This record gives sequence, C-alpha cells and structure tokens, in this order.
Amino acid sequence: MSIEALIFDIGNVLVPFDWQLFHHRLEAELNSLTADAEQEFRDLMIRFDLGEMTGEQFARMAVRMIGFQGDEGEFIRIWNSIFSSNPPMERTILALQKRFPLYLLSNTSDLHLAYLKGSCDILKHFIDGVYSFRAKCAKPDRKIFEKAINQFRLRPENTAYIDDLAANVRSASAFGLKAIQYDLTKHAEFEQWLAEIGVLI
Repeated sequence: MSIEALIFDIGNVLVPFDWQLFHHRLEAELNSLTADAEQEFRDLMIRFDLGEMTGEQFARMAVRMIGFQGDEGEFIRIWNSIFSSNPPMERTILALQKRFPLYLLSNTSDLHLAYLKGSCDILKHFIDGVYSFRAKCAKPDRKIFEKAINQFRLRPENTAYIDDLAANVRSASAFGLKAIQYDLTKHAEFEQWLAEIGVLI
C-alpha cells in the first residue's frame, strides 16, 4: 500500500532536546533530593504530560517540591531551555510538506507545546497534532495511536510514523503503521527509508 500521510514525533525527531541542560541549571536542587523525592518529581512530570494539571500548577508544585529558589516564571524558562534545532530534518520536512499531509503525535505538556509552537518554525508545516496532555494517554499506549488515526482520518496501512523511541515504534507497528526509529545522528538513513517506502522528496 502506498504512503498517503506521515506522522512525526516531536522530541528528538523534529526538535532535539537534552534533559541534561535542565539538570545542569538546577543541579544543586536536584542533587539534594532524596531518592523518594526524586521519584516523586519524576511522577509529577509524567502526570503533567498526561494533562493532570496545567502548566502553572505544575510549575508551582515543582518549585516547592525541589526547593527552587527562583520564581515560577524562571522555572518555566529553564524547563523550556532544553530544545535545539535539527537542520537536516527541517530541510526534509520542507520537501515532504509539498507532497504529503504531515501530522504530529507527541508525549508532551502544554508548556513545552506552547513554547515549541512559538519558537520552532518546523512545526508550522503540520496540519494537526495529538498530544498526550490533551489525549490523557501517552505512547506507547495503543489508545493514543487510535486517537491520532481517527482524528487525522487516516488509514494505518497508508501512514508512516517516525519516533526516536523503540517502544513507541513497536507499538505503532503493531497498530499497523509503517514505523521507523529515528536517530538524530543518522538522518541519511531516514531519507533512505523514505525512498524505500515510496516517499520521494
């Protein structure tokens, strides 16, 4: 079956990110956490990505939880400081969007999505998106793939999916999507895969 549309993950596919930047900026606070407190913060992040709280609520809870000395606005700026650009993918997307409808499927929060949409031109080439904080479920859960296919009105067998995490690729493949695990350092291999599935750019 021919590919009629492509769905992309955002983080470390379209937009690289590095959590070490966040940890470096908050090194003193994070290193002082007990193992239980660190796990509690990780759980808070997961709940945030699942839409269980707003960005303002998350920032308020996180500042208190880790003992951050700045205000919530400063914490949010640090929270959003982890992203960079992927020029090879940007060029590929510019070519793809001329021939195929492009969609987004991402485990993300309202804070990160708002920041990325305001700062990353690459996202302007996508028609629609499904995001974990709105869907109330996250990859690799099959439910979020079902939601995306239904919302975008696509057929899995005619849809390519690109993600950086193996578990998400396996789940997408099991759902019937033509999926690949993307590696930021091997973009040429991704373009070769596109050609192999008939997506010429």
